[in-house]
Amino acid sequence: MNVLIAGASGFIGSHIAARFHALGHDVRAAARGVDAAQRRSPWLDWVGCDFRHDRVEDWRPRLVGVDVVVNCVGVLQDGLGDDSRAAHVDGAAALFRACEQAGVRRVIHLSAVGVEAAARSAYADDKLAGEAALAACDLDWLILRPSLVIARNVYGGTALIRSLCGLPLVTPVVGGEQVFRPIGMDDLCEAVVSLAEPAAPSRTRFDLAGPERVSLAETVRAYRRWLGFGESRIWAVPRWLARPAFLFGDLLGWMGIRTSMRSNALKQLDFDVEGDPTAWRAATGATPLGFHDWLAAHPAGVQDRWHARLGLVRPLARWALGLYWLMTGVLALTLAKSNGLALLEAGGFADPVQLPVLWATSLFDIALGLGMLAKWRVRALVAIMLAGTVGYVVVLSVMSPALWADPLGPILKLLPMMGLALMIAATEDER
Repeated sequence: MNVLIAGASGFIGSHIAARFHALGHDVRAAARGVDAAQRRSPWLDWVGCDFRHDRVEDWRPRLVGVDVVVNCVGVLQDGLGDDSRAAHVDGAAALFRACEQAGVRRVIHLSAVGVEAAARSAYADDKLAGEAALAACDLDWLILRPSLVIARNVYGGTALIRSLCGLPLVTPVVGGEQVFRPIGMDDLCEAVVSLAEPAAPSRTRFDLAGPERVSLAETVRAYRRWLGFGESRIWAVPRWLARPAFLFGDLLGWMGIRTSMRSNALKQLDFDVEGDPTAWRAATGATPLGFHDWLAAHPAGVQDRWHARLGLVRPLARWALGLYWLMTGVLALTLAKSNGLALLEAGGFADPVQLPVLWATSLFDIALGLGMLAKWRVRALVAIMLAGTVGYVVVLSVMSPALWADPLGPILKLLPMMGLALMIAATEDER
């Protein structure tokens, strides 16, 4: 088959694309920002798409020769670069109408479990509207609603769960009694591949979920055991106490910093996240692994433990690095201004240029700090920070070599800062 997968660079879409390719199908992978995705999977036929802007006429040439379309595009909520209405409704509807016009009969659309029960949330409303747009089309459509999807690599909710598991002694969760039926990524991909066949069921909806009912608290405990971190006391965080953190996540989203701690995620925890796989299993004969069996079949490695421990530590480290550069610039222009001017004078700078040099270097530090806090081109910022730090060290060594022997280590302390910057740059990838 010739299969077009929309959202093929995402968490679920990338796995589905890999499964179709492994089985010998021709995969046309559609995604935003395909350059990075193409470097990771150069064997796929990549095409750019953007549900925020693409219309029916944009999709028609991409659908030439395509037999099946699988739509995996989704966002948690609005933010810088993300538009829930466009991703789940308007952009999806344009793709579906283009399939009608291009004669692509088979369309599989991945939605989310429990959207009908959660109809009061904007996320669920958009998901339902997208489903309705597909159901209104004259196509052999199929809507799949996965429960919590687990895989060796993680993103979104599973990334947050694994990061919480990396905390020592106490693991905070909102509630903890919410029930999931986790489904392994392999079982999800197998379901999509089998349901892409022409003779598979159509014009219906299936919940894709595993056979085992697991609470959020037990999910965390099981992940900790799987990672080798042992048992942990679960702290059921009251919703009112957790809400500010999720609202802060919304603010970060508008800054372009995606996190699974968003207000829509908090709302979804109030509704069904379990699903009922009975109809899917009866129609296909699928026998998905249970959650604990999946963990037993996929032993954790050192990279899994690193990711769990770095999940919350790394953002804090990035903020510490950004604040370090920001505050050095601010202090140089305020409380430490006289010290800075004295150092420049001791280094031989003439009076007329001392203040401009102080302002230039301070604004340089402030700009780098703000960029790091905003998570803007982190690797490029780190490269500039390292180059700037080397320049500072050279200039300070010439101007005041005694600083090397200062008991407070104003120069020596730059070395661990450089190491921290390198660690942040090395772990910048989100997918």
